[in-house]
Amino acid sequence: MTTAVAELENGLGTLAGTGKLLRFQARRTRVYLIGWFTGLVGGTWLMASAFPDLYPTAEDRAQYAMTVNTPAMRSMTGPETYIDAYAASTGAMFAHNMMLWTGALTAVMFILLIIRVTRADEETSRLEVIRSEPVGRRADLAAALLLATITAVVLGLLIALSVAGIDGVDAGGALLYGATHAAIGLVFAGVAAVAAQLGAFGSSANGIGFGALSVSVLFAAVGSAQGNWVAWLSPVGWSQSTYVMTPEQRWWPLAVSAVFGLLAVWLAFALVTHRDFGQGMMAGRAGRAEADASLSGIGTLTFRLTRGLMWAAVITMVLLGAAYGSVIGSADDMLETLSETQQQVLNQGGASIEENFAATIAAISALFATLFGLLVVGRARKEETGGRGELLAAGAVPRSGWPGSYLPVALTTVTVAVVVGGALLAVTGSSSLGDWGFFGKLFGASVLQLPAVWVLTAFAFAAYAWLPRLGWLRWLAWIFAFVVAYYGQLLDMPGWLMAVSPFDHIAKYPAQEVEWLPITALVVVAAALAALGYAGARRRDLHFS
Repeated sequence: MTTAVAELENGLGTLAGTGKLLRFQARRTRVYLIGWFTGLVGGTWLMASAFPDLYPTAEDRAQYAMTVNTPAMRSMTGPETYIDAYAASTGAMFAHNMMLWTGALTAVMFILLIIRVTRADEETSRLEVIRSEPVGRRADLAAALLLATITAVVLGLLIALSVAGIDGVDAGGALLYGATHAAIGLVFAGVAAVAAQLGAFGSSANGIGFGALSVSVLFAAVGSAQGNWVAWLSPVGWSQSTYVMTPEQRWWPLAVSAVFGLLAVWLAFALVTHRDFGQGMMAGRAGRAEADASLSGIGTLTFRLTRGLMWAAVITMVLLGAAYGSVIGSADDMLETLSETQQQVLNQGGASIEENFAATIAAISALFATLFGLLVVGRARKEETGGRGELLAAGAVPRSGWPGSYLPVALTTVTVAVVVGGALLAVTGSSSLGDWGFFGKLFGASVLQLPAVWVLTAFAFAAYAWLPRLGWLRWLAWIFAFVVAYYGQLLDMPGWLMAVSPFDHIAKYPAQEVEWLPITALVVVAAALAALGYAGARRRDLHFS
């Protein structure tokens, strides 16, 4: 009896070898997981330690609640129910400010984990070797999801321990806070498992996963800003709806996460048996009989191979720009209903609430756009280890022509994404405010982020060129920039440490005047990193397999 027939007669045969693969995947990813645990749990512990000192009294927390209780600020934090509990609980303020973004980082962790041990291994033929052994067809996916489940449970418990010391937070609140992050991780593990079946490459599967995460964050933000049902379209919104560490605390929204996660897992298992090994469900269309003349160059070919990531970046930024633009108008409406004293609190530094919000959201949106540039650079490594790059490098191309062609494509991707997203933010924001004179400010705030985006993208390429096996360096740089942008002031980070992030050197326009010297310096740094990357690409051996 053949293996195929045995699997058809006994469904459990498709899971044969799952236990061994689970141990193998855990060993391969141990450094990756330890790094993420350290970052997420350590960062949570630092923030939990900082909040009581930043807002020690109920009066301080009440004043801060007045500052954040606007649609614009709720879109970047969470539902209003948390704000109502600020005066009574430091924990409520902590959960309100942290969960949206630590939840998003948790989702990134699980998306990268699942794609790494499924679609990426299939792309590099590692799974082909594994499946030549007596293992079932679904065993690798089952092992990956079991690994994600164990990881989520451990992460949830560690996060619960890290917040247990917050004044007024009981064991139930700490456990629920940890469980919300575990739930987000499991949901996006299921989403990534489905993406691994849809995309033909690891980069495209990651793009699908990050696109789903961006939409989830967008729906959670819009739902929190407007206080409506839109938040229930988001896995992140489900965790926020637990109202953890408030008097309204509840566990049942996590049941929605569990049901959705199980449905995603079921769909992933169903799809894996309906596609050919090495292929995705979203198969590429048949090409022309003869290649277009534009594909004769290595740069245009690289652009063609990665254009899916550009479309994903543009669509994501369009959605973010359109949604946050409409929230700016809501912020203006809310400001008119406040007292003169409250307006003075919100208009800190002489800038309006709209200008402060525009500066903040421009930086956050640019960070999301940078993700897609990092994915394009990562595609070069996949092409190299997959052996396809060898065919291109063997042609009449410069020594740095391949993989050097991925840097200009990555820079083009992030530039187009930021410009298009900024244009939509400017159009919708000006329209919602009824002030088209604000168009230039909103668009300028977005475009001014480009030098910082270029620095991170060029750094990723330089790291790939010199240290190709340390692909996690580009993600570490992105996470650091995100933490500095969103939590730097709350953590009271020293100025020299915050200055490591390129985004820290961009003026918070339109709330602040533009300073051209730092922007020029960032462009020079990006060019230097690019030159360093090309030098590394010329000097090192390419690792074809």
